[in-house]
Amino acid sequence: MSFSTLSHTSTAGSKLPISLLLQTLHKWLGLIVGLQLLIWVVTGLAFNLIDERFLDANPYRTTHKTASPATALAPTENLLQQYQAEGIIELKLTSVLERAVYALTTTQQTRWFWADSLKPLSLNDTEILAIAKQSYSGSGELSAPQILTHETPFDASGPVAMLTAADQVGTRIYIDTASGTVLAHQNRQSDLKDLLFMLHFMDYAPDNGIDFNHLLVQVVSIAALFLGLSGIYILGHKFHQGQLSLPFLRRKAAIGKLGLFTQDAQALAEFTDLNGTYLESINRGRERLRTQCGGGGRCGLCKLRFVEQPPSPNDYDLDKLTATELAQGIRLSCQHEAHPGKLELVTKAQHRYWPQSEQ
Repeated sequence: MSFSTLSHTSTAGSKLPISLLLQTLHKWLGLIVGLQLLIWVVTGLAFNLIDERFLDANPYRTTHKTASPATALAPTENLLQQYQAEGIIELKLTSVLERAVYALTTTQQTRWFWADSLKPLSLNDTEILAIAKQSYSGSGELSAPQILTHETPFDASGPVAMLTAADQVGTRIYIDTASGTVLAHQNRQSDLKDLLFMLHFMDYAPDNGIDFNHLLVQVVSIAALFLGLSGIYILGHKFHQGQLSLPFLRRKAAIGKLGLFTQDAQALAEFTDLNGTYLESINRGRERLRTQCGGGGRCGLCKLRFVEQPPSPNDYDLDKLTATELAQGIRLSCQHEAHPGKLELVTKAQHRYWPQSEQ
């Protein structure tokens, strides 16, 4: 595989190599995927370390045992005939507040009727409050029902009423006003559980439920794939150009002296421990050349001029240095293996900082 360059013009007027484009892509993919991996780890630890009872949504929820309705049931022939055209699926007898109720399910919807009168089920605030009290065993006082106007995650057949309890966990009770069904109990602690689930499963889209294969999971999975592939390419490219700085891959130290001079050809220092890059050799034991990227070839602050026989520019040189600088023998000292020779500082900032580093 050839590590060629891509036709993309950089600030230096040269062509920006595909390796640098991939390195930028790799960095941002690593940030995105790494952040989500961190969220997975943190939320997974939270689920394992937090007592499950602390996250319980139903500490005060009770199951009310319904008594057999005392009133006589109305005949259902007329009711069934009225909705026969919709395609009747089921007629079920249930109860609300100890009063018999028919639940009629057709192919279109489910309707509820009082079984003693066949009138459509309709609940007032007092009845909704009574239903909530039947499902609540706590000591907190329940508020008046509040009909929610926004979308809810509950599978309700009609408007949803919410009642709050003045207890230590802030219990909220949700009731389907069309059927009198208690949809759920929630509280501040269960809200934390829902938040952890949302973060863990990347379920950031509201009210879509937990789906292990939704679009965002697929996007992050593809991003993780490209992160791995770009990492393999960058690793191979660095190995190809001799940029890997792993100890067991380094070449033996070069024998000889490396002289460093000012722009006016005044001697600054000599170095004999030429192991690693020029930057590493010069900064060994003390920082003499400042950088912002630590020798990653991204800041361009470590550039030096090779007085004789400059090495061939690599991708990072082409990206960070102008054509004039390249022609003058200026290279990034972090990108080339150190050898005996002569180099010069090239910026005023390097000259200002050098005396301070030697004090």
